[in-house]
Amino acid sequence: MRRRWVRAVGALGIIALLQATWIPMWIPEPGRPNLVFLAAMTAAFLAPLGEGLGWALAGGLLLDLFSGGPMGHSALALMAVVPLAHGMSRPVFRGRLVMPGLMAAVGTFLMEGVRGILLMALQYPVDWDLAFRQVMLPEALWNTAGMLVLYPAFRALRPRPERPTFPS
Repeated sequence: MRRRWVRAVGALGIIALLQATWIPMWIPEPGRPNLVFLAAMTAAFLAPLGEGLGWALAGGLLLDLFSGGPMGHSALALMAVVPLAHGMSRPVFRGRLVMPGLMAAVGTFLMEGVRGILLMALQYPVDWDLAFRQVMLPEALWNTAGMLVLYPAFRALRPRPERPTFPS
């Protein structure tokens, strides 16, 4: 169990480092995919709620550490999205891409909205019209496309519980 968390934090560290450094160099504005968001959302869909919240907390803190923003605002914004995604991860949707794709779009708007509110609470100026057009909408499109690629890959890697066999 402990090794699994060490590997998860290591993977999140690499993802957050890529998000804070290489993604801005490779993908020009407006909007970029949020790899930490995609990892936390996928964990929320495929794992118990506590594990999804752990991915959101650790990934958000690492992202804030590497990006130089106010510490904790990304973690709080990600943790606001995880219960919604986990609640929509019913077994009826697990084999389909409709719900993860939809949740990636809706979750992006929720996460960026919470992040904007937190930045306003810290006295940062937030232009909501510009944020919607230049950040939220393009990021939602990127994240939806990313979820459509990552969710099936992560789902295939996730160990499946064995089905019980009944004696005849």
